[in-house]
Amino acid sequence: LLLNINFSSRTSSMDVQRNFESNVEKRTKDTFGPPPGKKLVVFIDDLNMPKVDTYGTQQPIALLKLLLEKGGMYDRGKDLNWKKYQDMIFVAAMGKPGGGRNDVDPRFISLFGVFNITFPSEESLFLIYNSILEGHLQTFSKDVQDVAPILTRMTMELYHSILDALPPTPSKFHYIFNLRDLSRIFNGLVSTTPERFQTAAQMTRVWRNECLRVLYDRLIDTTDRKFIDVCLSKN
Repeated sequence: LLLNINFSSRTSSMDVQRNFESNVEKRTKDTFGPPPGKKLVVFIDDLNMPKVDTYGTQQPIALLKLLLEKGGMYDRGKDLNWKKYQDMIFVAAMGKPGGGRNDVDPRFISLFGVFNITFPSEESLFLIYNSILEGHLQTFSKDVQDVAPILTRMTMELYHSILDALPPTPSKFHYIFNLRDLSRIFNGLVSTTPERFQTAAQMTRVWRNECLRVLYDRLIDTTDRKFIDVCLSKN
């Protein structure tokens, strides 16, 4: 069984506890867990997004630390009964601190086995996406084929400009741009056909449209949209 929890800056410890309580069954008077014979895998995404309170703690993290260390947590009812949780496996993911993401208590992190996945280099990204686009354009005219590395390079430059200038913040927590966005842009480019797109100018218009669809439409601020417009005009 899988329980997926997505943290945000507004996630509270009560939200987390309700999530757990609605996905387990009562086994004995004070013991809870998934159905007998099964394990519950809890995947927590954006682990470091909860805001830091006045005392320097993140309440959802503090609750999870209690659950992992002690194997249970207190009921929120009047009697504050202790509730034990069994047969649960925890997996979490988070990005590096900055832009709305916070440092997480190292004592909590020490309860996990930690794996750091480095981001691919720009050369690797260019090779991957340029190979995809060039392979698709093999049946197109020479004029269109020649524009493939140019479009790939412009996409990389636009992507890195957005990462630097538009980081996620508590009010713009959805400003998370990653390889999925690059893939969506190229997915649109490889949807073209040689019968309808015969010039480099036409392919460039498709590229601009895909950048607007994937990146521009997500922005909520006029200043941020103007920034994308300026980047596209330079290209």
